[in-house]
Amino acid sequence: MKWALRDSATPSLEVGENLLALSKGGHRTVKFNELAESGFELITEERNDNAQVWTTVVQVVMVEGVLNSLVELRMESEDLSNYVSVSRPAIVHELLEVASKPTVDSTVLLDRPFSIPANGIDILTDLLADENRSIPIIVCSEPGAGQSYEGQWLSLASKIARRTEGIANVFTLDSAAVTAFRNELGDLAIWGGGVRVYAPLPVTRDSNSWNHRYYTHDRLRGSERSSIERIVYSISQRSSRRKVSSEFEVFASNSVDAESLGKLEADTESQLELMEFERDLAIEERGSVVKQLAHAQGHLARLKEELLRKGMVDLLWETIHDDGTSIPDEVQDTSEAILAAQSYLDKWLSIPDSASRELEAIDTSVESYSWGNGAWRGFRALAAYAEDRSNGWDQGGFYEWCQGGAILGWPASPKKIAMTESDGVQDRPKLRRTRVFAVDSAVDESGKIMMLAHLKIAEGGGSLAPRIYFYDDTSGRTQKVHVGFVGPHHLVPNQSAS
Repeated sequence: MKWALRDSATPSLEVGENLLALSKGGHRTVKFNELAESGFELITEERNDNAQVWTTVVQVVMVEGVLNSLVELRMESEDLSNYVSVSRPAIVHELLEVASKPTVDSTVLLDRPFSIPANGIDILTDLLADENRSIPIIVCSEPGAGQSYEGQWLSLASKIARRTEGIANVFTLDSAAVTAFRNELGDLAIWGGGVRVYAPLPVTRDSNSWNHRYYTHDRLRGSERSSIERIVYSISQRSSRRKVSSEFEVFASNSVDAESLGKLEADTESQLELMEFERDLAIEERGSVVKQLAHAQGHLARLKEELLRKGMVDLLWETIHDDGTSIPDEVQDTSEAILAAQSYLDKWLSIPDSASRELEAIDTSVESYSWGNGAWRGFRALAAYAEDRSNGWDQGGFYEWCQGGAILGWPASPKKIAMTESDGVQDRPKLRRTRVFAVDSAVDESGKIMMLAHLKIAEGGGSLAPRIYFYDDTSGRTQKVHVGFVGPHHLVPNQSAS
C-alpha cells in the first residue's frame, strides 16, 4: 500500500477510487479493490507534462497457499512520437525483495546480476537448455585485457538487471567462465565484453543463433545507453505478450466500472476505424504480394526443371531448410533488421550506425514484428538491386528494377516507394536539411549527402510509421546502395507536417 501512497500526504486508502494530491504537484488516481482475505488489486493512474497517461496495475491473490502477483505497466499518449524509456516499476523491486523465492513458472527470479564461475558453467547451460524456461536470460561477458570497457562491464550488467528485474535474469561471466562457456556452446556463446540475450527457447550448441541477439563490445562501448534501451525494449516487448495466468481471472469482474466501460467503448470505436483503414491498405498490398508470389513460384518451378534436367535435384532439397548460417528469413524488429543487413548484406548495402534513429518506439509498437520484417524485406531488395546492377542489369533505377518483377523486389507502388520528394519539400531549406544523412566519403568527400529516395515501410501508423532513406551509388565508385536513415516518419516531415 505504501507504494501507491508515495509522494502524498494521504495516510491510507479507501476501497474504491482515491484521488491523491502529490507533493510535487498534480494528482494520482488510485483504485483499490479487495478480495475478502485472499487478495487485492491496486490501479494507479498518473498524467505527466507530456500528456502521457501512465497506469500501473498490481494484482495479488493467494491460491492454495501460494501468493501470486501480477504487475502491469501501461502508457497511453496521443503523440506516438514521444520517446519513452521503459523500466520495471518500483513495486516490482519491492515485491521481489519481500518474497523468499520468487518464480515465474518454474524459473527463479533474480533481483541482481548473478556471477557464474568457470567450474559452475553447467548451471548456466542447464538453465538455457531448460524447455520450461519462460523468461529471457541475459549473459554479460568480461572484456579482454586492455579493452577500454574493461572496468565498466559489471556496472553495465547491473544497469540492465535493474531495468529488466522481474522479466529476465542477468548473469555475468569472467574471462575463465567465458572460455568454459564457449567450450560448451561454441558460436552461440558470448565473449570479449559482449552481451547476449537468450530468448525463452531451449538453447544448445546447434540452436538457431538468430533467436538470441548479441551486442558486441564495440557497439556497447560506442553507444551504451542506446544498446541498453534496445535490450530492455526487446525483453519488455516479449513480456507484454505473456498470457495472464488463470489465477488472476478473479479480478476481471471487479475491475470495470461504468466510466471505464464508456472509455472502453470510445477506444474500441477509434480502434475499429483504424483497423478498417489498415484493412483497406492490406487488401491493396495483398494484390501486389500475390502477384510477386506467383512470379516467384514460376521462377522456382523453372529452376526446379533446370536442376532436374541437369541431374542436380538434390541441391533443391538441401536448401529448403535454413541451416542457421544462411541469410535469415525473418527478424524480430527493425533494430534486428538493421543488424542483419549490416552482417549479411554489406557487400551491396551500406548502413552506418548513425542511420538508426529513434527506433525504441518502433521496436515496441504493436506493429514491431511486421515493420521489422518490412524493413528487412526492403534491405534485401536494395542489396539485390545493387548486385543485379553489378552483374549487368541496366534498364533504369531501383523503381524500374522492382517493376520488372525481380524475385526480391519491393512493391513498385507510390504507397510503398518514392524516388524523390515533392517540390514543397525540396524548395524549403528546413525540410531539405532533414534529408541530409551520413554517407561513405567515397560517395561524397564531405561524408554527407541529401537522400530523397525512400521506402515506406507502412502507410498506417501516423508519425511513427517507419521510413528508409537511401542513395543509389550502384553506378558510382562504391557500386552500393547507401542507407542514411531508418526511423519514424516524424523525423523527416513533409510539407503538411511542417
